[in-house]
Amino acid sequence: MAEQTAMSEPVDQQKAAAPTLLDVRDLHVRYQSGRGEVHAVRGVDLSLASGQTLGLAGESGCGKSTLAMSVLRLLPKSSRVDGQVLLDGEDVRTMSWGRLRAVRWAGASVVFQGAMHALNPVRRIGEQIAEPLRLHGWGGRAPTSLSPAAIRARVAELLEQVELPARRADAYPHELSGGQKQRVMIAMALACQPRLVIADEPTTALDVIVQAQVLELMGRLVAEHDIGLIMISHDLSVLAATCQRIAVMYRGELVEQGPAEQVMRQPRHAHTQALAAAFPVVGDPAHRLVPAAEPATAPTVEPSESSGASTRPVLRAEDLHVRFGGRRGGQTHAVAGVTLEVHPNEIVALVGQSGSGKTTLARTLLGLQQPTSGRVYFDGQPLPTSARGLRDYRRQVQLVLQDPTSALNPRQSVYEAVAEGLRIHRIGDDEAGRVADALSKAELRPPEQFFSVLPHELSGGQRQRVVIAGALALNPRVLIADEPVASLDASVRGEILALFLRLRVELGVAALVITHDLGLAWNIADRVAVMYQGELVEVGPVEDVLLAPQHPYTRSLLAAMPNAPGSLDEVELAAGDAG
Repeated sequence: MAEQTAMSEPVDQQKAAAPTLLDVRDLHVRYQSGRGEVHAVRGVDLSLASGQTLGLAGESGCGKSTLAMSVLRLLPKSSRVDGQVLLDGEDVRTMSWGRLRAVRWAGASVVFQGAMHALNPVRRIGEQIAEPLRLHGWGGRAPTSLSPAAIRARVAELLEQVELPARRADAYPHELSGGQKQRVMIAMALACQPRLVIADEPTTALDVIVQAQVLELMGRLVAEHDIGLIMISHDLSVLAATCQRIAVMYRGELVEQGPAEQVMRQPRHAHTQALAAAFPVVGDPAHRLVPAAEPATAPTVEPSESSGASTRPVLRAEDLHVRFGGRRGGQTHAVAGVTLEVHPNEIVALVGQSGSGKTTLARTLLGLQQPTSGRVYFDGQPLPTSARGLRDYRRQVQLVLQDPTSALNPRQSVYEAVAEGLRIHRIGDDEAGRVADALSKAELRPPEQFFSVLPHELSGGQRQRVVIAGALALNPRVLIADEPVASLDASVRGEILALFLRLRVELGVAALVITHDLGLAWNIADRVAVMYQGELVEVGPVEDVLLAPQHPYTRSLLAAMPNAPGSLDEVELAAGDAG
């Protein structure tokens, strides 16, 4: 571990500058499972001072969340913990239950991953923020001394700290955007004025501008309140944008740590190098997975009547409008005059923030949402309106959902999941052969070994391949993929994107990939369509749109990427100008 020691020298210098808040010494965590003992964390040493930020990087299963949850003894009973976890000099492992209860929330708190699942859907957010206050108090004030008015005032103060209006205390989680829900989770974590905050993947699946805002918010709160922050992520670029130091875990061990810029730009360990390379830099040819010698199949101009059938789009939206009525009157113009084409053997990336209209457009293209006006054409013919016609159409145009865990029935085997579409479309001949062929095309081989497997027995990447196999079983001509890699690890992300490219080459399957990730567009797309407030504000070849953007909103998306040079002020200004 000489490499780790060399990288830790700047850490020792920082540690001397401020009192140590957290000191982890020779930590080992083991789990008992049906397959024997799992050694999840192996001899980790780590420290953090007040006001410092530490990024904990690594892929799923590397032990980073186990390490973080051990700080507050949040591990399951099947775990065995050895070593020391010193919080303000006191070993968490030996604390009494009463002392540990007092330390949680008031001494250290957690921002859990997946705000939608962490928040209670049937309780208003103000009540949920108030709950730790009623249990633990704050600022040395006992819970019994707090009046309802004082708690309401504290909730309003916390909402203001995370830049949400106090009136949102009456909202339910489903009435908030993803970024707003994440801000609520941060407000809850800060409620009892803890000295240490642990944020577990706080920006996963957020669009780039909201991600930039959340990261800036967390950095500001650390500085203003002298909080120690541990941020967990598999994305090194996110950690480098927020944290002073980064520690990288691999197979339970801490393999590298040091200043964030150094770890990101000059990684020493092979695993750190793989993490740094996994998230693309827009404009870097090394991250362009489409071969340079292979020209885009689709023309960049409107095909003329004499150009022949080969230039005809397989899927076309023509002047689509979709409006929704509000509960209090008025209308939301979710899709505002969109014209978009997907040509045979082409991958188009539809990019934009949450709420820009991307998913509504996709649902309309699939015939799941009726347009207010405008038309959708498949292979030159208007989208059918009858139930039978739409069913036949959906054999040709298949949806790949964002979250494979939610898309798959947890009680249904892989075979049943892939065969479901065949049964819906009454394709009865050689069902087992078709399922095996689809799994093989999705690179789950040998396919028969996966037939009886349940979703929880698969990795995240394997679950996503099962979802893709379910679509491929029907031999579609177009895949509409909604954020297909948003919840996946760095290495698995690259594997799934490479799979989309192979499907295009080997099967001729075109794809419309919906994403907020411009790096994904740079990886695999031929063309990019940028959507903002229901409109397509910029459409063109990847190199044109991402390297020489013409619209202020496109420039704001690029500036919001964690490894981009633009500041948050520039991002917000550009986004405002785009409106």
